Amino acid sequence: MHNSLSSALIKLHRLIMTDKKDAGSVYFFAIAGGLISFTLPLGIQTIISYVMAARLSTSIVILIAIVIVGVFLNGFLQVRQLQVIERIRQKIFTRYSLEFSYKIPQISPQQMDDYYMPEVVNRFFDIPALAKSMEKIMLDIPASVIQIMVGLILLSFYHPVFIMFGALVFVALIVILRITSPKGFETNLTASNYKYDTAGWLEEMARGIKTFKYSKGASLHIRKTDDLIGKYLESRTAHFKILTIQYWSLIAFKILIVASMLIAGTWLLLNQKINVGQFIAADIIIILIINSVEKLISTLDNVYDSLSSIEKLSKITDSKIEETGTLAYEKTDGCNISFNGVGFQYPNGSVALRNIHFVASKNNIVCFMGSSGSGRSTILRLLTGAYTGFSGNILLNNIPIKNYSLKDLRLNTGTLLADQDIFKGSIMENLTMGNDNISLEEITYLSEKTGLTNFIAGEEKGYDAILDPTGKRISKHIKQKIKLIRALAGKPILLLLEDPLNDLSQKEKENVSGYLKNESNATVVVISNDILMQSCCDELYRLNEGNLSE
Repeated sequence: MHNSLSSALIKLHRLIMTDKKDAGSVYFFAIAGGLISFTLPLGIQTIISYVMAARLSTSIVILIAIVIVGVFLNGFLQVRQLQVIERIRQKIFTRYSLEFSYKIPQISPQQMDDYYMPEVVNRFFDIPALAKSMEKIMLDIPASVIQIMVGLILLSFYHPVFIMFGALVFVALIVILRITSPKGFETNLTASNYKYDTAGWLEEMARGIKTFKYSKGASLHIRKTDDLIGKYLESRTAHFKILTIQYWSLIAFKILIVASMLIAGTWLLLNQKINVGQFIAADIIIILIINSVEKLISTLDNVYDSLSSIEKLSKITDSKIEETGTLAYEKTDGCNISFNGVGFQYPNGSVALRNIHFVASKNNIVCFMGSSGSGRSTILRLLTGAYTGFSGNILLNNIPIKNYSLKDLRLNTGTLLADQDIFKGSIMENLTMGNDNISLEEITYLSEKTGLTNFIAGEEKGYDAILDPTGKRISKHIKQKIKLIRALAGKPILLLLEDPLNDLSQKEKENVSGYLKNESNATVVVISNDILMQSCCDELYRLNEGNLSE
């Protein structure tokens, strides 16, 4: 089969086998239900034999009771399958949701830069679709396969000619699946990609709604949407053609089987090779087999959807996460920083730093100034441990930064970067990020220092007020204060600050710079062209096109 289809099938099998016990229960119920379902034709065959002999006895009553019980047990087992599958569906939703939550913050920056992350996270909506389709995959497919196999085995006992019928069924199924499945999966995945591209473009329009609202009569939003819809419809039509081929194959298959069985069965009956009871039972079994084949073919679209969902979800679950060391980052007063011949180049080939040398002592404030694109922000990002593909050495307390556990490193580092933002949550959640070790007293003190106190007091619910970056508008200076407090809270021993005094009043700038100088007890690496910020620094460097000068 096609490599992508094989890969997706392996992932689907791995997903099912994650819950081996539940999967085993489903298959057990499917086997038992498949076997019990054939009590109906076998019971009818025996009952007809008694009726043809014009004998009414206790045996007929018992047989009727057995058939009725068999129908009940088959239904009972189907309900038990549904209960187990519902449990599996809930586990799939929970597992994928938690894995998304765990993986997203840890995706390597290099890989993250290649994606528009909100659009990628839309794959989350494939989780309910995948969980729902598991009912078809784990209930209908095993039941259909078992009924086909058991039915063919039973038919072979009636007469050897039915063995050829069984071989014909298997060959027909294999041919249909072999020819159509790879293309069916490919076209389904393509259609799914365009579906997400369309959703991503609509999200981008919503994000920049004022740009489109006040455009000079442009129709880009409609033209681009129309182009994406056209590509989706084209790929979806191609996929439906595959489904149509499968359905027509099924119709031809049914006609061939019904015709051959009626002819063969009638000939065998007329030549007294089988009796009337066996003929009727064989016809019932054939109907069950045909229904099972029909169910199997019609389930293929759900299988394609499931395989496509798994491939889409793997864009997050199989994404490369950040590399991390194992050493604990010890809590001390500040830390020593050393850059020895550090160079860095982004994946697109842009050189950000060239042979950088500098040393920052404990509790000192080091400031980097320069124009946008000079490499200042890259120094901060390297010190977060996010980017590892640099040349030279970066040492924290004389230990290479790559040796530290990223979790421990960031636990002791306060970071303020321009591309950070607030999120939908309470003010307190935005300030503490759920860190229970940060006290209300510390948050209150930092709020006074940064001038956030008046904003909090003006909110009816205070610290419990909900911030919504896409709804109720929050001014730039309030966002800056929240992000600054977030970096300062928790008494970090290393502070990485990008333009911390931006959008603050003169009094607030003096308070924050004084706090960094006299109260933070941290080594501070800051990038700023603010004169006040530079005046309180112990060392000042200028960057120009990745080159450093003191």
